[in-house]
Amino acid sequence: MRSSDKIFFIRSIIAFSIAMCLLAAFGILLWEYSGESKIWVIGSIVLASFIGGYLIVSYTLSSLFKTNRFLDILLKDTLHELNIPLSVINANLQMLQAEEDDEKKIKRLGRIDLASKDLYTLYKEVDYYIKKEIQEDVREKFYLDELICGVVEKQKEMADGVEINYDVSHIEIFADKHGLAKVISNLVHNALKYNKDHQAIRIFQEEENLIIQDHGVGMSEAELFLAFDRYYQVDTTKEGYGIGLSLVKAYCDEFKIPLRINSQKNVGTDVILDISHLLNKK
Repeated sequence: MRSSDKIFFIRSIIAFSIAMCLLAAFGILLWEYSGESKIWVIGSIVLASFIGGYLIVSYTLSSLFKTNRFLDILLKDTLHELNIPLSVINANLQMLQAEEDDEKKIKRLGRIDLASKDLYTLYKEVDYYIKKEIQEDVREKFYLDELICGVVEKQKEMADGVEINYDVSHIEIFADKHGLAKVISNLVHNALKYNKDHQAIRIFQEEENLIIQDHGVGMSEAELFLAFDRYYQVDTTKEGYGIGLSLVKAYCDEFKIPLRINSQKNVGTDVILDISHLLNKK
């Protein structure tokens, strides 16, 4: 626990204890001297409870709100400034790569390029969550096949020889592009993680359904029941923390995308997303 959290916790306990003692003393005194006006006493205690509760909450939470405002401003300002050095790094890196002939140096520049792209991905990730936090509409128009292509190309780096085939239409979608890409990326990643015998993974359409299909280890009915629980993993020896499917479910619930999983143990899994709600129908 951080020192600021400890101070906040202790401060809250002390304020609450003092307020309860004072309120109890106030109630006893009113009760003793009220005579026949017991209803008036109860009303006064209730009113005092509301006022006291408001003052306690305001007092104890003031430091927390102040810290949160400070962190919010710091994060947004830092994120804004981070974009500038990233742009400078990329611009100079491109010039160095264009002028360099030495093979070893080209490889080193390539590694720097990959690290720069990873850093930019993290930048976009934080930017995305900040926009969602301040209730900005993060939806935009894009084409489904182009999104799938981008996800597949990134996942191929971790595919270890497993083919990822996709056959989707060039249809326009109006949705949270970044979030949908994370959903599909998580599903493909799971299909790769639980793959069996290097069998191919398919991403395809059936009318207004998007299906991610694998022929991996599959899941039993009991495992399917727990599949969306945070931190649940079918095989705990695999990498990861069991968060992916819970994130997928949260996104689908938020944007009203019906989600189904058909799976059989040692046969494979089909994850079916009904994207009819996302289609940009004109």
